[in-house]
Amino acid sequence: MHVDAIRRELRDGRSPSLRRRRWIGTLAALGLADFAIISLYQIGVIRHLPDIPGKVFDSDKVNASHKAYAMGLPDGTTGAALYALILMLASAGGSRRSGRHPIFELVLGGAVIAGVAGALQYLHDMIRHQERACPYCIAGAALNFAMVPFVAKEVAGAARAIGR
Repeated sequence: MHVDAIRRELRDGRSPSLRRRRWIGTLAALGLADFAIISLYQIGVIRHLPDIPGKVFDSDKVNASHKAYAMGLPDGTTGAALYALILMLASAGGSRRSGRHPIFELVLGGAVIAGVAGALQYLHDMIRHQERACPYCIAGAALNFAMVPFVAKEVAGAARAIGR
């Protein structure tokens, strides 16, 4: 591992792959901030989550539901952890020039797909069972979906590289 090469590549590299992973990292960082707010509500630091006006929105109800704690911990914390993992995977190893192995793209793709699957499941639960919407959760889901086109190209490139 060449730390200086990785640092230079991450800071100054201009490859299409690196640009896509910067977008993924940016989206993951926004998701991390979003889910940090949800997590702080779920652990009692924040007493109320402000909502968009309208009867359909009730972030407090959605994020304090039984489903939100079903795994024995607040789901906001697991979402934040997934965004942190995606951010780490998007930056690990710099680029192929600095030694990034294609396996990182495959694991990154798996993490993004896990986020999309979780987002779909939570959106379904909000609509079907909660009958209320959480703008913070909807924003998180949108961030997950926005990563897909970027990660799809990364996974395709990694599959080609591994197949060689």
